[in-house]
Amino acid sequence: MNFRRSEPVVVFGTADSGVPNRARGDGLTFLDVLWAQAPFATSGRFVGAVRGLADGWLSEGRFSRAERDAVVAAAVRANLRN
Repeated sequence: MNFRRSEPVVVFGTADSGVPNRARGDGLTFLDVLWAQAPFATSGRFVGAVRGLADGWLSEGRFSRAERDAVVAAAVRANLRN
């Protein structure tokens, strides 16, 4: 069975970044790439994975600086709620 997610915005639980969940050239979105790294042993590792991936997307031109910051801030907010 094939399953395809379609999240239009980068959201972690109820922490909405407001940033589009864009796809790379291979069709994988930011959240696809992030969740492929799961499970995260700690909430700190989750935030670190988001930060690292967002930094990569910034350097590749997929995120603006403001979008990168919004995605990381959403991960931190989601982390604080847990």
